[in-house]
Amino acid sequence: MQAENLNVFDFDGTLIKVNSFKEITRRFSITLLRKLQIIPLLKLTIGYILRKCSIISHLKFKQRIVNIFEESLTEQEKKNICQAVFDENVNNEVFERMTNADNCIMCTSAPFAYISRVSFNKDVIIISSLDPKDSFPDTANFGPGKIENLKAYFKNKSVHVINFFTDSYTDDKALIDFSDNAFVVEGNQIKKIK
Repeated sequence: MQAENLNVFDFDGTLIKVNSFKEITRRFSITLLRKLQIIPLLKLTIGYILRKCSIISHLKFKQRIVNIFEESLTEQEKKNICQAVFDENVNNEVFERMTNADNCIMCTSAPFAYISRVSFNKDVIIISSLDPKDSFPDTANFGPGKIENLKAYFKNKSVHVINFFTDSYTDDKALIDFSDNAFVVEGNQIKKIK
């Protein structure tokens, strides 16, 4: 893929209507409970308590949860959970735009372990948090870090984002400013803001 005329999409609240980390983690926890996997459930609970008490950062909490996800379920179970969350919560208006666009990139702070297991029915480059190759400068892929990671993916070539879709004016302000056209998703409506 070339670094020009990119169509960049956020995931949570944009391509899907929910926070994928929360929803996939919730379903993952239910699966562990059904399988009576007590040790992973205990680890999840401890991680949640540590985060609520601000003992660990959100990123460290995310990494902990992703590690438990990777270690505790079969590959098919992981795919089924991630795909079900996508299928049940997809924003069809945004998905249609992504399906009809070329040079699509999913640029999200959702974990790679979750997003990479979703089938978009087309080739989509995924730039997300907690990339297993640790090849991006911003592990969280958040805010201005999304631009850093886009540039890193294209080996610092001149990156040109023609369209960017998000649900947040504030979290994604840097990428909105960086793009030629920007759209904010509010419910089922897509508003052009730039």
